[in-house]
Amino acid sequence: MYFSSRFGLAVLAAAALTCGASAHAGVVFQFSKSFGAPTIPLNGSTTLAFEITRPLGGGNATGIAFTDPLPSGLVVSTPNGLVGACGAGSTVTAAAGSASVALGGGELLAGATCNFQVNVTGTTPGLKSNVTSTLNSGVGGSAAAATASLTVLAGTTASVPTLSEWALLLLTSLVAGSALLKFRRRPR
Repeated sequence: MYFSSRFGLAVLAAAALTCGASAHAGVVFQFSKSFGAPTIPLNGSTTLAFEITRPLGGGNATGIAFTDPLPSGLVVSTPNGLVGACGAGSTVTAAAGSASVALGGGELLAGATCNFQVNVTGTTPGLKSNVTSTLNSGVGGSAAAATASLTVLAGTTASVPTLSEWALLLLTSLVAGSALLKFRRRPR
């Protein structure tokens, strides 16, 4: 495709807007979530992040809400590490030690995105498949449930500290040297 240098930028920008509008046609919200790490140790923590986007052409949205019941063996960390929100009137509920995260009263302008995250802790080992409720809003729009998975590794027995080979040789030499000095200084 050929663009003249004088009109190329304007044509390219118009093409991008047209493609963007058609790519989001009929989409009310884009809703996703992710864990900060794919695996954590037993009683370890990671972030649980949420992202909601209102595509261009969808109009402003209010009353955005969803609930995320955490799977068994996964709880909101203490402290919860809550960062972010979804509009001035939004409320994120993530009580430390609870097994639920919720958003209520979220607001998004058309073309805007909101993000928030909390810390979660794995209290039992295994695969934790996490599925939210459907995202709903006061303008009648919704988005399918968001999903993410996390593996909590089983605890390991405490490891016994060991010396490296050179440190063990040095320790043996020091003990042998001390014993040799002790025997040499002994009265006869």
